[in-house]
Amino acid sequence: MILQPHIKCKRGDVGRYAIIPGDPARVRLIAKYFDNPKEIAFNREFLTITGEYQGVKITATSTGIGCPSAAIAIEELSNIGVDTFIRVGTCGSLQREIKAGDLIIPIAAIRAEGTTKEYVPIEFPSVATPEIYQALIQSATQLGFNYFTGINRTHDAFYEHVNNFVRWGNIYNDDRMKNWKYPLVSSEMECSVVFLLPMLRGLRSGCILAVNTPEPLEDVVKDPNMIYKLDDSTNTKLGIKQAVEAALKAILLLD
Repeated sequence: MILQPHIKCKRGDVGRYAIIPGDPARVRLIAKYFDNPKEIAFNREFLTITGEYQGVKITATSTGIGCPSAAIAIEELSNIGVDTFIRVGTCGSLQREIKAGDLIIPIAAIRAEGTTKEYVPIEFPSVATPEIYQALIQSATQLGFNYFTGINRTHDAFYEHVNNFVRWGNIYNDDRMKNWKYPLVSSEMECSVVFLLPMLRGLRSGCILAVNTPEPLEDVVKDPNMIYKLDDSTNTKLGIKQAVEAALKAILLLD
């Protein structure tokens, strides 16, 4: 049995379904829903716990922040038997009507990061697996959760220069680009590699995000510093809990 060098797991330690949050603390939150949870390993940012949810073997592994470490987790988990990945994370919302605690189920991601460029040219799209995307929508709908769909922007720097983000807001000042406003719903740091890497490996993936930073692009142009204001309200905490529950139910629908 080959032990994966970063996640420190081997075949048999994980289920075919993996929920992959960024935050190790979120792995422990997910594990509270498991029967017979077992901590497999905790190395660097990668905490892995495997258990059962209504009879289905599921693994939760944290990926850390950003695409480089997320790619490592996906590569190593796929080496030992995971074929379905669901990212449960947080994001900024780019539409005024999307509030803290709302859920976003992105169908695709803009690849404004560097990791996926190491795999394929920028022209290659980063898109959720259709059946995973549909299972997440069906799950959130059945649970009565408030969610939005659209295109996510994945980028590399949380503390990016405000002028870079203002540039996205200024897109709306160009009449030719007004329609960008409607499909672009969120911004975070992992979805593009979560979509693209499993696609390249013949595997499946999707993402469900809870909003913790409302940052409408029209408002960012006026107050760029709002992109750093994380919301830690009751609504956001509820949104994270709902995202976990929707991901778990989606896995049951897929199994």
